[in-house]
Amino acid sequence: MKEELHKQSVEITEQGSLGLLALGDLGLRAWRQVKKEAQLKRKNEEKE
Repeated sequence: MKEELHKQSVEITEQGSLGLLALGDLGLRAWRQVKKEAQLKRKNEEKE
């Protein structure tokens, strides 16, 4: 039996989603990275 992997784009927001949780560890890692980048961006904007 042959399995095909289908790549699917997922939009990751700072708020996250249940879909990211369903992706497991990879979804959580991606969400944490987006959240960290958003926090740094806000922090830099406050300094200006």
